[in-house]
Amino acid sequence: MLNTLKDFFTLEMIYHFTNIGVIPLWILLAFLPSWGGTKVLINSILVPLILGLTYFYVFYIYINTSDGIFSNILDKGKTFELYKGIDQLKKILSDKNVLLLFWIHFLTANLILGAWIATDAAKNKALQFIVLVPLVLTYFVGPIGLG
Repeated sequence: MLNTLKDFFTLEMIYHFTNIGVIPLWILLAFLPSWGGTKVLINSILVPLILGLTYFYVFYIYINTSDGIFSNILDKGKTFELYKGIDQLKKILSDKNVLLLFWIHFLTANLILGAWIATDAAKNKALQFIVLVPLVLTYFVGPIGLG
């Protein structure tokens, strides 16, 4: 069944949907962190579930349609190529499937960090305009926003 979806859900489509899909959540975190709808979306399993299923789908299609780097994971006796050095990382990320997997991972981790920042700021009654700085930094450059 998943193989029949690959003609409809292209990598480009998934890339655009995941990018556009997280933007409303970041806007809610930045400007309406105490609103009930924000709390429901951020604290529910729905968003991580959607991103997780998307990640699973891209990974499934990749391992079933190519002889890529991740196929080594499934071969006994072979090492996971990612840890062999930065040149190997560059080689791995040159594959669009793997790059999209890493991007979805990055978006998900950043969104979790953003939710944590907004929730913690609300709990500690931080001024919202001050919280915007780490939220924007986290959105664009990840964990640097925690600094």
